[in-house]
Amino acid sequence: LAIGSLSLAVSKTGAQIQGIPLYKYIAALTRREAPTQFHIPVSLVTLLSCGKTSPGKLNLLKEVILIPKVGQRVKQVITTVEPHLCAMGEPCVCSKALQAIVSDSGALTVSSERPEQPLDLITEACGNLELTLGTDICLAVNCAAPEIMDYSKGKYEVATGVLKCPDELVDMYQSLICKYPAVVALIDPFRREDTDQWEKLSKTTGGSCSLISDITYKSKASPLPGVSGFILKHVNETTVSDLICITSEHKVLMGTTCSEPCSDDSLSDIAVGLGLDYVILGGLSGAQRMLKYNRLISIEEELAQQGMLGRGGGVEVEIAPQC
Repeated sequence: LAIGSLSLAVSKTGAQIQGIPLYKYIAALTRREAPTQFHIPVSLVTLLSCGKTSPGKLNLLKEVILIPKVGQRVKQVITTVEPHLCAMGEPCVCSKALQAIVSDSGALTVSSERPEQPLDLITEACGNLELTLGTDICLAVNCAAPEIMDYSKGKYEVATGVLKCPDELVDMYQSLICKYPAVVALIDPFRREDTDQWEKLSKTTGGSCSLISDITYKSKASPLPGVSGFILKHVNETTVSDLICITSEHKVLMGTTCSEPCSDDSLSDIAVGLGLDYVILGGLSGAQRMLKYNRLISIEEELAQQGMLGRGGGVEVEIAPQC
């Protein structure tokens, strides 16, 4: 379990010996030579956490994630998100149906009974801020469906005591996407075995909503029908070489986890060095999360000063066509 941390330590040492930042060292490993231009990944910010670990009955929708407009600087993204958090926090405190706490991911955790509730909360916050969902900002939903599968019954427990078969889950997602068109990406809406449902949902959405699969532990698994991109987390079992190999073979966005080997700000260097278009760093609460955002800001400013800051990310994995 120490291999991820050991690999990262070796990479940091290599960068230090060469006298260059970690992201430039990883970029040289990835491309066999140091690039002359870098781009900063689009920062996707976790707004709400409402999965199995939340106090409500809702198990589905582990995270609701804000997708900013492509081309925004990291500071602009944070400035855009902070008013949303304030606008969402007030009704959570006042409402009896919604009780708010902060999760380990740094996002606001809400107690919800139905999947519509967290999305309604964000819609209300946008209305208060005079922002248009789907135009000013878009949303991605981490469904984390494999985590709520009741294998003994072959159904997903979308809420406490509420079980749905894979086809019923397709209908639920269709209804949510129809009601909330600002949701332009679903992460892990099914387990990998439900290939028919992946394909069916992809066809019914007609390209308006991208389907993304988590390949953190399944990088060598067979491709899924209807999947337009992948999410990859740096876990203890993953070396830097593994990350380079996986990102060279798949269209990937980098995710974050509470148990990652880079508990400091290294994830930001890794995402930039790998040349990724998107990165999920979690919410905007907690010193560990803000350390990563601040590092991304520092890298962006450093590259701009050196004249090495290229076009922004958000090209390869088109998870938000409307934005």
